[in-house]
Amino acid sequence: MHEKLANLSEKPKLLIIRFSSFGDIVHAMGTPSVFLKAFPNAQVDWLVRADLASLLKSHPSITTIHSFERKQGLVGLVRFVWMLSSLGYTHIYDAHNNVRSTITRLLFFVFSIVRFKLPPKVIVRSKERLKRALLFKFRVNLLPKPFRGIASFQKPLEKWVGLSKISTPQFFIDPAAKAKVDSLKLPKEFISLVPSAAWEMKRWPIENWKKLIASMTAQNFIVLGGPEDSFCEELKLVAPDRVLNLAGKLSLQESSAVVERSQLVIANDTGLLHVSDQLGVKTLALIGPTAFGYPYHSNSEVAEIALWCKPCSKDGRGKCVNDIYKRCLVELSPEAVAAKAHSALKVPRDR
Repeated sequence: MHEKLANLSEKPKLLIIRFSSFGDIVHAMGTPSVFLKAFPNAQVDWLVRADLASLLKSHPSITTIHSFERKQGLVGLVRFVWMLSSLGYTHIYDAHNNVRSTITRLLFFVFSIVRFKLPPKVIVRSKERLKRALLFKFRVNLLPKPFRGIASFQKPLEKWVGLSKISTPQFFIDPAAKAKVDSLKLPKEFISLVPSAAWEMKRWPIENWKKLIASMTAQNFIVLGGPEDSFCEELKLVAPDRVLNLAGKLSLQESSAVVERSQLVIANDTGLLHVSDQLGVKTLALIGPTAFGYPYHSNSEVAEIALWCKPCSKDGRGKCVNDIYKRCLVELSPEAVAAKAHSALKVPRDR
């Protein structure tokens, strides 16, 4: 039995703490809707790092977004939480579980006592550190197979709301970003490619991306990425008449608006993969060494190869332990990915 919220005659008020990163925030974006599905009269707010607040601003289930600047430091955090503690939160979900979020929870408790109020009820998303250590150090996998990040963010809420699954979409795009993308006059039909990732070890090799584009001669492609992804221009040169490189030219919200319009998104384990999954767009996830990047919804499919050494990293950091560097991605062939793409699009393979 799940724990019913106390004092339901009063309006439950939940604060979600998840400061970063892009992909994890997208994974967690279904949690406000899960809470409100069980308690429609509740209010849900979110505490996030300031540079990522734009991801949340159009979410209809979030009342207030509290943005915290990292440069404010510990003193700034203490002052900020003192202000937050006056807002009457009855429940806190620490969906980050790092040093900063732990300090935030402790400060809420202390300040509640100082204000002669009951501290908020708290749940914390476990990072399963022992199980992670067993997996990455000793190859003993006690985690769910595959590990789906969205499910891991919703599961702790079962204590308060019971079992609940929210369908897509659970990513909400700013109308201004949609308008910007409208002005670009994109092709009517296209596949979005996301060839970058925060860590190089989880990137499908660029030569494979080139071969994929060259083999799918009937398709238009849009390449998405950040300003640092200058290599994306190489993909445009494969077929300039069919490839539009927008890497570094759009904001996160604008890139998400392009994703929303896509016939299909093919992506490494990175933030826009999870945006596509949350939007309900057909998605093909290229999963290499990482353990926690698997998509969640039925609109998404995985392309990967089974190796004894997979997974070897939580997020792409660390060293490849295989004799062939990034074998898990190097040997994921463009032909196999193209076959899955054609199947998802329900079109015959190009000759």
